[in-house]
Amino acid sequence: MIFQPRVEVFAWNDFFEGANLNKEESATVKKWIAAGATVYVLKSSQVQAADITDNIIHAFDPIIQLMQGVSYPIAFLMISGGFILIMMGQRSKGLAMIKWAAVGYIGLQFAPAIMKILVGVGKAMMNA
Repeated sequence: MIFQPRVEVFAWNDFFEGANLNKEESATVKKWIAAGATVYVLKSSQVQAADITDNIIHAFDPIIQLMQGVSYPIAFLMISGGFILIMMGQRSKGLAMIKWAAVGYIGLQFAPAIMKILVGVGKAMMNA
């Protein structure tokens, strides 16, 4: 959900009606108002960008869970196939199949954690 602030505009004379400010005081007030508005706009845009980033990241959660769920049976079949190759006398092919099945399974399980670390590093670099 994107935060949309409600904006209401006041005329300068209506806002400071009854305040007797000289030109220098009026200029100082205008500068402070402009600085405050700038900070507010920049902070609100950062918050919206962070919300959008989090929404995009969490949109892929079902796909990540599906891939992690499917990785176990596929790794099991590949490891079983590797042992069958060893039984048939093709030891090097069987061991290679077992090795890469294990590496692929572990990689799929750790991929979301690695991506969270990378996103954290990216956010830290943006805030620095």
